[in-house]
Amino acid sequence: MPESIDLKRIRHLILLSEELHFSRAAERANLSQTAFSRSIQSLEADLGVRLFDRDTRSVVLTAAGRQLLASGRELLGCAARLMGEARDIAQADGGELSFGAGMMAANLYLEEALTSLRKRIPGLVMKVEVNHWNQLVQRLEQDQIEFFVAYTCDPSLKSDPRFAITPLPGVPASVFCRGDHPLIRQQAPVTRQQLLSYPWSSVLFDDIAPARLRELMDLPEGTIAPLALGCNDLKLLRATTLGSDALLFTWRTWLEGDLRSGALCDAGALLQPALPGGGCSIASAIVCHAGRSLSPIARQAIELIRSAADSLA
Repeated sequence: MPESIDLKRIRHLILLSEELHFSRAAERANLSQTAFSRSIQSLEADLGVRLFDRDTRSVVLTAAGRQLLASGRELLGCAARLMGEARDIAQADGGELSFGAGMMAANLYLEEALTSLRKRIPGLVMKVEVNHWNQLVQRLEQDQIEFFVAYTCDPSLKSDPRFAITPLPGVPASVFCRGDHPLIRQQAPVTRQQLLSYPWSSVLFDDIAPARLRELMDLPEGTIAPLALGCNDLKLLRATTLGSDALLFTWRTWLEGDLRSGALCDAGALLQPALPGGGCSIASAIVCHAGRSLSPIARQAIELIRSAADSLA
């Protein structure tokens, strides 16, 4: 077995694992199908194992191929970070950064953090993917982003040894409604049962969000928040809340203008009995690969995001 490994062939392994089709993978590699096939055969010969089972109709990863794929991705990621650090050192004012953010994190932290980062490094090229946390986990696993910052409610992620998780301070959250909602017009205090009689909207819409909302809103044991709309568009969530009797569970900050004008009201603040501690909060976390060194630019970005989160708290 050779002592060195051709990174191009490792990239070809990853491309074929994604496409499971020689022609499409060869096209992505900008090679002829014959040259691409030779590259895979050469890698298999160098490693001494068969990576793919193929016939005239299908291409399938072998057990050995599946085991080596993760290491191949990590190897390419390490090489990319090495080149990135070299560029940072050589250029001082450039480089690239790819990371992800959830809706709340993008709304709360990124404007301040990215503006500061841009001032520090004028030539920096940034790629920021705003998405749901479970999609960002996949991007992180595939080394398409260095880290992400998002609300993460799945306990399995927090116990996964592959990831290093840094919690950020929580921000105030509640259930909001339009200013002339029946709950606001009534003279009596708002009860939890009344909240459950209306449909809810939220950006935290996934398989375990209803149970998590029950905990956050201190709802009776066994009840499930009636989530009827999950949406990654804050403008649409606001419009549907203003135009209907639906309730909106979200962090407070982005609604401050509507709350001051009276267009929206904090229904959660009217609850009797009140929420423990006077209200609930939701928190994001910074998630990256455990045991891996982040690029200098990623470390600066995380420092600025943490600073923005601390200032809000």
